[in-house]
Amino acid sequence: MQYKELIQFEPITTVVQLVNAGEKAVAENLVKTFVFSKKMQEDLKEIIVKNLSTDPKSETKGIQIVGNYGTGKSHLMALVSAIAENQDLLNQLQNDDLKTGFKSFAGKYKVLRFELSANLPLNEILEAYINRYLASIKVSFECKPNPKFGWKEQLKALMAAFEEKYPKLHFLIVIDEMLNYLKGRKAQELYNDLQVLQAFGEACDNSRFKFMFGVQELLYRSPEFQFQASMLQRVEDRYADLIITKEDVAYVVKERLLKKDIHQKAKIREHLLKFVHLFEGINTNLNEFIDLFPVHPNYVSYFEKIRHGKSQREILKVLSVKFEDILEKEVRVVGNNIKSS
Repeated sequence: MQYKELIQFEPITTVVQLVNAGEKAVAENLVKTFVFSKKMQEDLKEIIVKNLSTDPKSETKGIQIVGNYGTGKSHLMALVSAIAENQDLLNQLQNDDLKTGFKSFAGKYKVLRFELSANLPLNEILEAYINRYLASIKVSFECKPNPKFGWKEQLKALMAAFEEKYPKLHFLIVIDEMLNYLKGRKAQELYNDLQVLQAFGEACDNSRFKFMFGVQELLYRSPEFQFQASMLQRVEDRYADLIITKEDVAYVVKERLLKKDIHQKAKIREHLLKFVHLFEGINTNLNEFIDLFPVHPNYVSYFEKIRHGKSQREILKVLSVKFEDILEKEVRVVGNNIKSS
C-alpha cells in the first residue's frame, strides 16, 4: 500500500505574496483554497468582521494578524483584502457562515497593499506608498512624513479628500512583514515607528479608514522590544489581534494538504491500531492520528518552537515537499516499526 492511496495530497509550495491579491485570478484562487478551522471562523467574525464592517456597532481598532512563517498569515490577509475590494469573490468563499459576515464589508473598500522591506523610517515609507496610491486612484491629497498635528489628524484630512472622490467607499491599508522591519530598527527609531503605529490604530475608530498588518509573533511579547514596554502597551490598546494557532495549522494540514475520505481513514485506522502499544496517545486520540497521518499530532507543536531559518519554519511548505517525496513509497511494517521503501 502506497502513501498516495491513503491521502488526497494537495501540495502547498507557493509562498502567498500579499501584493498579488489585487489581481482577480490570483484573488479567486486565494479565496477558494482557504480552509477555516472552527476557531478561525470565530476569530474572523470577532476580529475581522467586527473591525472592517462598514456599519460598526462598537469601537473599531486596527488589526494585527499573527502567524509564523508558512502558517497562512499572508494568505489570510490576502483573502480579507481581496474580498474587501471585490464583492464577487464572496462566491468563492468555502464557508456559508462567513459569507454572511464578510458581506458587511465585501466590495466596499479601496485597498493599498505592500510588504515592508526598506530600512527607512516607517512614516517615510507610509508617506511614499500612500501618496503613490492616492495618485493612482485620482485622490487629490498629499501626505507629509512629519505632519504638524500628527498622523492621526493627517489621516482625517486624507479621508476627507478620499470620501469626496469615493463617497460610498472605505480605505484599507494592509502591510506584511512588519515584525522583520521593526526588528531591524534602532531604539529611538523604533519608538518613533511605534508612535506611528499607534496613530494609525487610533485613526481606525469612527472612520472609513482601516489598517491591518501581519507579524510572525505578537509585538507586545517580543523580547527585543521590551525596553519599549510603555509604548508597546499604547500600541496594543489600539489593535485587535487575530492569532493563527497550531490548531489552525493542523486543520489546514488535514483538510487541505492531507485530506482523506472515509475509506482511506478506515485503512489508516486499521494500520495504526497495530501500534497502540508503541505510541502514547493513539488510543485516546485515535481520530487525530488518523486525520493527520502520516504526521504525528505533536509535530505542529514542536515545529512552532523552531526560531531560526525562515525556510525551515514554513511548516506547510516543509510538509508538502516531504509528502511529494514519499507518495510513491510503500507503507510497510517491519517488526515493530513502520518503514517506507
